[in-house]
Amino acid sequence: MLIVSFILIQIILFGGLIFLLRKILNQNVVSATKHIEDLNQDYANKEMEINRQLEEAKQKSEEMLRTAQEEAQRTKTQIIQDAEAERDRILQQTHIQNEELMQHADKSRQVLLAEVNERIAKEAVDKACELIQDALPEQFKLNVHEHWVEELLKCGFVQFERLKVPQGLQEVKITSAFPLADGQRKNLVKKLKDALHRDIVLKEEVNPKMVAGFIVTIGSLVLNGSLQNKIQERARNV
Repeated sequence: MLIVSFILIQIILFGGLIFLLRKILNQNVVSATKHIEDLNQDYANKEMEINRQLEEAKQKSEEMLRTAQEEAQRTKTQIIQDAEAERDRILQQTHIQNEELMQHADKSRQVLLAEVNERIAKEAVDKACELIQDALPEQFKLNVHEHWVEELLKCGFVQFERLKVPQGLQEVKITSAFPLADGQRKNLVKKLKDALHRDIVLKEEVNPKMVAGFIVTIGSLVLNGSLQNKIQERARNV
């Protein structure tokens, strides 16, 4: 009878222990599942926020570029108008003079217009870069810069593989709008080593006027991946 009672107690204790362990396991599974769901939701929220910020950055960049182009066009129009007014004044003054003086005045006009157009292009690009540099917040410029650098690191080194870089050149100069982060620097060095098939010595400089991106200089070879250069290219096509 004592043995039966002891066995019965053991069975009851074992059943209670199983029930307790099962309850604890169920609680842990529920807690872990909820934690995973919370993490997934947090990740999704962060991803949505990042996408929203990138879209806002893109819209602001396009708006700034459009404003800069409009300002450049207005400047160009005004300078051309001033030049044409000056041309008319010169033509009116030389109208009473002989043909030789008129030809000389016309040549002077052509030279003047060429100089004015050249100055327009340079001043328009400089003005656009200044507007962007002054108008954009530092954090926004930094975000654009980091995104710009990532894109350059992905696809900006293909042309180096097709160029013949003298074997003696090892120093590579990097001029960037912001100081390179450690990860960017390591990735950049690796990309350059792979493209040039040699060890390199990296020399870094910072030039905030570039707004975003960087310029790679190897001897006389230059890869200009700056936002400033992109604005210059767009301005030349206006």
